[in-house]
Amino acid sequence: MRVNNKKYKTKPIKQTLNPVWNTHFDIHVSPKKKPSHLTFTVWDKDTLGRDFLGEVTIPFTNIFDRNNHGVSDGVPRNYNDPNNHESYFQLAKRKESNNVSGDICLKFGIVEEHIGDVKRYLDAWAVLNA
Repeated sequence: MRVNNKKYKTKPIKQTLNPVWNTHFDIHVSPKKKPSHLTFTVWDKDTLGRDFLGEVTIPFTNIFDRNNHGVSDGVPRNYNDPNNHESYFQLAKRKESNNVSGDICLKFGIVEEHIGDVKRYLDAWAVLNA
């Protein structure tokens, strides 16, 4: 995953065509330090190197757009809120010659010990994106 100029990596998942990473990345943001977008790139690693499988780029302001299965989507929520769900994103090509198929499951959320009021998250999200 790339956030502006910073890269986050997962460990390779071996011997599967349907890898599950189940990895969390905490990204600290503020109105002065807000990423413009998040890019998730998927690679197949083998003994001869690695192959590009696809990528997804999501504008930061849109990370909550698909978080509740079509009901109240776009509402920022605590990561552990039962109404905050993962979403599948279709992997895309970087260039026309790429052979890309598949999708990636992602979940975004605000990390706090206790699940707060949605109105408070909405207000904070509005300030962050102003």
